[in-house]
Amino acid sequence: MSKIMKVWFGVLVLLLACAVRIAQASSPPTAASATFTQTAITGFEIRFAGPNVIIEQTTVGSVSGTLNGSFEDSIRVVIHPSGLFTAQGRTTCECTVAGNEGVLELLVVDTGEPVSPTNAIFEGTAVITGGTSGLSGLRGVFKVEGTVDLVTGLSTFTLSGQIHQ
Repeated sequence: MSKIMKVWFGVLVLLLACAVRIAQASSPPTAASATFTQTAITGFEIRFAGPNVIIEQTTVGSVSGTLNGSFEDSIRVVIHPSGLFTAQGRTTCECTVAGNEGVLELLVVDTGEPVSPTNAIFEGTAVITGGTSGLSGLRGVFKVEGTVDLVTGLSTFTLSGQIHQ
């Protein structure tokens, strides 16, 4: 075996050993769900891009369920002429999960539509992108479903999925 092949073989063995250790260290996925309730808008900007309306909004609220605590989110909503909308945002949750406290960062992407003059529904996906303190290393992917009160601009949404450390 050539010297280069021996080095690559050694690197491969090392990577496999690391993968096994990581797999052994991480916990099996467990079901998780949480309800996020926005309680106040703390920032709001609106602009137009052609026929689309773009809203940048920051809100605060509370979360209960597998995740418990308070959160702040910053979202961008693009409302198309048809009334359909797309949204993307970051949610920062100061929360407790299974007795562990810390801060979780989530990326949320969804689409929705109005269902009446005063309400809209949306669904999408949320992914944990980081955590601190007792929530460092927590990972998860969630389905997002929610409603928006079009009069107040506030929403309530539920995350359901799996988390693991």
